[in-house]
This record gives sequence, structure tokens and C-alpha cells, in this order.
Amino acid sequence: MILKGKYRKTIILGIVLLVSVIAFWVGLKAILRTEFPLLPMNSTGMYPALNYGDLIVVQGVANVIEINVASSPFGDIIVFRRPSNPEVLIVSRVMDKTFQNGVWYLRTQLDTRNSPDWWISGLNSEDTWNGFFHEKFLVGKVVGKIHYLGYIPLYVSAFLQTSGVILLFIVLMFLFILLKYRSLQKKKVETPS
Repeated sequence: MILKGKYRKTIILGIVLLVSVIAFWVGLKAILRTEFPLLPMNSTGMYPALNYGDLIVVQGVANVIEINVASSPFGDIIVFRRPSNPEVLIVSRVMDKTFQNGVWYLRTQLDTRNSPDWWISGLNSEDTWNGFFHEKFLVGKVVGKIHYLGYIPLYVSAFLQTSGVILLFIVLMFLFILLKYRSLQKKKVETPS
């Protein structure tokens, strides 16, 4: 009877933790108005403003007019999808923007480069214009950073992409359950009836 109560408490605690994490993430997405409110920096292209391993805080932008255009370190740093591959997110500084054919187009530049990025191709013809990319690729602008915290998702991601990790995880979980089950069986035998 006592063991069942311990299991129940553990399961309830696990559910509460899982619901809390999901609620935090959903709340953060709603408050910051973006699909990606927290991202790890996985490049050194924005050094010294952002370092590899920083966790950046991204806020959605309702209108491109809100974005400050200027050279480093005064222009806004934004997160956007690569026009030729929207699955890839890029972090860069806005150097210029222009209003063409009823939409905004943006040009960016990494802080470690001397010339702006030149976006020449997208999946559709309107995705780029004269080296600029369409506003529809904008995810948001960087409004904060937490030093070193981005290393955690970067290392976890790298770990999960290595071959055999899932098998190793399953074997370890099986061993843990087996050892835990044996210790519980011993406790059951030792307890007086």
C-alpha cells in the first residue's frame, strides 16, 4: 500500500512538472508574440553583441516600422527565416529596409562582416528583392540575452543527433527500471506482514 502511494506521488509530481513547463512555454510565446521566444546562439557572427552559447530572448514584431535600422551596434538584431530554406533561422542586424509593392523588404549584416548579406533567392519570386528579403520571413527582434544558458539546448541537440543515442537511452531506462524493481522487491520481502 505504501509503495503505491509513493508511485502515485511521483506520477503526480511528474505531471505537474510537465504541465508547468508546457504552460511556461505557451505563456512565453503568447507574451512575446512569437513562435520562438528563446533561442540559443549557435554561431559567432554577431560577436561581440551576442556570443556563441548565449540564450537570446526574441519578441515578435507587429509592424516592420518598429525595427530600428542602423549599423552596429545601434540597429536592431532580428531573427528571420532563410528565404531559400524557411526551416533555417538566422540571427543578424538590420542594415536597411525598403517598402516595395506594398510590403517591406529587409537587408541584414552580421557584425563580424564588412558587407551586408545579399539574399538573391527564395522559394518564390517575391521572397527577395534586390538583395533584400520579404517581411514574411521575420520571426522577431532580439530584446535580451542570457549568457551561457544557450549551451544547454546546443549540447542536448548535438547529443540527440548522434547515432545510437536513442538505443542508449532505452537501455539505460531499462536498467534503471530493472534495478529499481529489484530494490522494491527486496523491500517488499523484508517488510513484516
